This record gives sequence, C-alpha cells and structure tokens, in this order.
Amino acid sequence: MDTKKLILAIALSIIVITLYQYFFMPKPAVKTNVPVEASVVPTAALPVSAEKSDESESKSLSDIFSKTKKVEKVEETAIEPIATDVAGSTEKDIVVETNLFTAVFTNRGGGLKSFVLKKYKDDLKNPLNLISEKVNDEIGGDKYLPFYFSIFYQEEYVKELNRNLFGHSGTDTMIVSGNIEKELVFKYSSVENNISVEKRFFFRNDSYVIGMKISVVKDGKPISIPVIFGPDLENNIGAQRAQTSTLTLKGFDGTDIQDLKFSGVKRQKRPEGRVEIGEGTFNGFFSWIAYERPYFAAMIRMARRDAPLKYYTIQREEEKGIKIDYSFITFSDPVSVYFGPKDEKELAKVEAIFPESNKVIDYGWAIFGAIAKIMLKGLTFIHQYIPNYGWALVVFTLFIKILLFPLTYASSVSMAKMQTLQPKIKAIKKKYKNPKDPEQRKKMNVETMALYKSEKVNPAGGCLPLLLQMPVFFGLFRLLQTSISIRHEPWILWITDLSLKDAFYVLPILMGVTQIIVSKMSPTTADSSQKKMMYIMPVVMVFLFMNFSSGLNLYWFVSNLLQIGQQHIINKKIFSEKKREDSEKKSLKRKKRGG
Repeated sequence: MDTKKLILAIALSIIVITLYQYFFMPKPAVKTNVPVEASVVPTAALPVSAEKSDESESKSLSDIFSKTKKVEKVEETAIEPIATDVAGSTEKDIVVETNLFTAVFTNRGGGLKSFVLKKYKDDLKNPLNLISEKVNDEIGGDKYLPFYFSIFYQEEYVKELNRNLFGHSGTDTMIVSGNIEKELVFKYSSVENNISVEKRFFFRNDSYVIGMKISVVKDGKPISIPVIFGPDLENNIGAQRAQTSTLTLKGFDGTDIQDLKFSGVKRQKRPEGRVEIGEGTFNGFFSWIAYERPYFAAMIRMARRDAPLKYYTIQREEEKGIKIDYSFITFSDPVSVYFGPKDEKELAKVEAIFPESNKVIDYGWAIFGAIAKIMLKGLTFIHQYIPNYGWALVVFTLFIKILLFPLTYASSVSMAKMQTLQPKIKAIKKKYKNPKDPEQRKKMNVETMALYKSEKVNPAGGCLPLLLQMPVFFGLFRLLQTSISIRHEPWILWITDLSLKDAFYVLPILMGVTQIIVSKMSPTTADSSQKKMMYIMPVVMVFLFMNFSSGLNLYWFVSNLLQIGQQHIINKKIFSEKKREDSEKKSLKRKKRGG
C-alpha cells in the first residue's frame, strides 16, 4: 500500500509541474495571419541608435507591414470644406492631475506620453508609469504614442496627423478635483488638405477611466481612422517577476474571455537585418478589450462591438543579442479607457462601463480559480486586523489546518492502525505463497479486505489530506501570481515581496527540512527501502518550490510546522491507546491461562 502512496505522491508532483506549466507559463498564441507578400518587404529598423544611419533602418512601421489598406469611410452627407487652419504654434505637454494619477499628453498628434499611478510603485520602487518608456524610441523617424492614429495604413496624411501640432486652448496643467468632470481638447485642421481632427479626453477625480471622443473629417466626410496602443505596458518589471509577467491581449464577448499572449505570436524574419514581425486580427464581438499584464490593465471600450481589432508585434535583436519586443493593437472609435490596477474593488466601480470587468483578473481554471477568490477574501478579512500580509497568511494557514484537522486526524488514525495490522497482513501473504496465481491472489485480496473491514481501517485514508491540500495549493499559487493586494507586500527581514521568490532560498529549504520531519513522524507501513525513497520527495519539492513565490513557501513551511505539532499530539494519543489496548490484551491472556 505504501508503494502505491509513494507512486501517488510522485504523480501529484508531476501534476503540480504539468499544471504549473500549462496554466501559468506563457502559452503559444492563436495562429496569426502573416501575409505571404510580407516576406518580401524590406527590413525596417526599430529604435535607431545614434551610430546607425543605414537606409534599411529608416523604414516606418507602415513600411514594415506594407499592404494596400484603406481607412474605413462612413457614408454620410458631405460637410462644408474646411474654412480655416487650426494648429498649435509650439510643442508642449499638458499635465492632468487627479487623486489617482498624473497623465501627460502632448499636443504633437494629441498622444499620451505617460500615465503615473499615485498609489503604486514599480519593482524598483519608482512611481509606476503604465505607459512604456519604449514610446520614446523612434521607428523610422516617428514616435508611436498611445492614441496616435494607426500608422499601419499607407495614407501619408495619417502619419502627418501624428507629427502635426494640435491646437490646445486650455492651461498646461489641469487639476481635476471634486465631482466636476473636466475635458482636454486637441484640434487640428488644414484647408490645404481639407481635413479636420478633434480629440477629446474626459476626466474625473475619483476614477481611473478616461472618456474619449475622436472625430476626423476628410474631404467633407467623416471617416474612422483606427488609433494605436502600445508598444508595451508598465516599466521596470523585476527579473524575478518577468517570467510570469506576460503581456496579453484579452477580449470579453459578454460570456467568455478570449486571450492572446504577444510572446506566443508567430513571427516571420525579415530577409535583411535582425527584425521579426507578426500580425493578426483578434476576432470577437467584444464588450471590451484589455491590453494587460498580471497586475495592471488598459481596458478599452469601443463605440461598436464589431469594430475591427488588429495586433502587430515586432522583435528586434540588438548587437549584443538582446531582443526588444514592440507590441501594438489598433482599434476604432474608443469611448472609454480604464488605466489602472486589476483590483476587484476598483473594477467593481466601472462595471457600468465595462460589464463583468473583474473577468480581466485571471485567477485560474475552474475550482482553483474559485478557491483563489475565496482565499483572497479570507486573507483580506484577516489583513483588516493584522496589517502584514505575511502574518495574515500565517494565521490563514492556521485556520486551514484547523478546518482540515478532523480529516487529518482520521487519516493518522487509519495509518497507525495499518501499522499495527502489518503482522497479520504478512501472515496472509505468507499463507498465499504464490501471488502470481490469479486464484491465490484473489483469495489473498479478499482476506486482506476482510481484515481491513473487521478492524475498521481505510487503506486509502492516509492519502486524503495530501489530495485535499492540492486545490488549496493551486488556489494560493494563482492568488499570489494575480492579486495586486499581495504585490510588493513584505513579511519580515529579507522577504520584501510575498509575490516573488525567496532570493536566498531560505523558505524553500526550511520547507524541505520540515517536510522530512513530517514524513518521519507520520505512521507508515513502508519497509526501509521505501522509507528512503519517501525522503527523496522533500528534496524534489525544494527544487520545485525554489522559484515559487515566497508567500507559497511560507504557507507550506508554516503548514508543515503545524503538522509536526499536530502529529506529535496525534501520535501520543494513538500510541498511548495502542499501548493500553496491548496491555489489556496481555492481562486478559494471563487471566485465561490462570483460569
């Protein structure tokens, strides 16, 4: 039976690794639509260094993804030609201040340069800017700020709109306070090109949502030009977090979430240079889309659910072999954008605009996701009274142990009884000397099960606590990877972020040591060789847990400590009862012999 338990333990470890890789590691994205003709497009450069001036590196993104693409036109009654030119005289930044963020726009193209959250820091403890620093890189002499018009079209005037200075009549600093909504307006018009553009952004003091209205009139008719977002989200993501901090595109269709990981998009290498490109269409009748990482998101709602949504990704290899990714999405007629944390409380405030907005948080599959949500509520409740998430996790682990104690106790009793039955089980095996004989094996199994039944022993009882801990383990694993409440939360000493691994591997080693002690204290029917093999499992777990979050290691370590104390009490009770029973049996035998 112990051999079966050992096999089960190994199988569970394999399941842990497999499910970790399946659910939590980056997965290949859906098949992208990279056109055949794209393979003959000349190599385009990405951020051009001061030393390089090769002609192949002067290509813009529209040259990289060159196709014959036309801007969608809305058939409406013609509007009078543009009467006057409207433009800015000098380039300037406009700063928008609210209680929650500081946003910086530029009147050059009416784009967003930075969006700094006031309540959050990046992994270097600097103010967290959700707009990637990559927007400062020039590609073919152009910059590509969020809410610029899409340059993946070949109409030259679209590129020019991003380069032109827009008119702005307000102050250079806008303070949003109270309950008053404020508006930032950029305008541009050209009599020569017969084009007029207006970009309006709306802000409230207590919301991460920006309202938007973008209108373009060309040759007397309103047209819809897609806008661009990218080339990344967040800055200064630590090396320890980078493995799980995948940039993802999500879409909610009213029922389910579709997602695509940019790291898995299939790219094609350009004939020249060290550039690979990929593109595709993200299909779906979406209520909203999200360009996001595990803790923060830019959620976007468009005027039409059937509006086309495309994605583009470029990877450039620098001279030292470092690869830089640029990932863009383009969409039409945005009306609202949520820039902020994937926090359930904040997301609940915007459900009227983004239905079921909490679905942007990926807690994991089925039961594990449900357990993660329950555990988060439990941890949050405890944190109200214990203002340290590490100690709150310790208390929560104690609660889990108390909750599972009846089953653990029953399991330990079952294992202890199995241990006392070993002489009788060996006698049955000795009775049937040829277990390869089907008839003898059948009789041996029947007699063994009859013994278990008469002694009220469940041979599988010892495996139950281990099986029960697996959903809790996966739930907590996913919680620590996705809950912004745990991000950057310290415990003690060197543990400064429970969502990251222990840099010195102290907790994984302590977890392994206590696991060996638990194995040694637990009642077992294994022989000496099987016991040695069972000590291999804690070593395997140490190597498995080394790269897991310190919060998960803390949970397992504290759980083992509690199990040691619990096992000591159970063993003392069980074996004292066994000693008393043996004493009573011996006394009864002596009386019979005396009689």
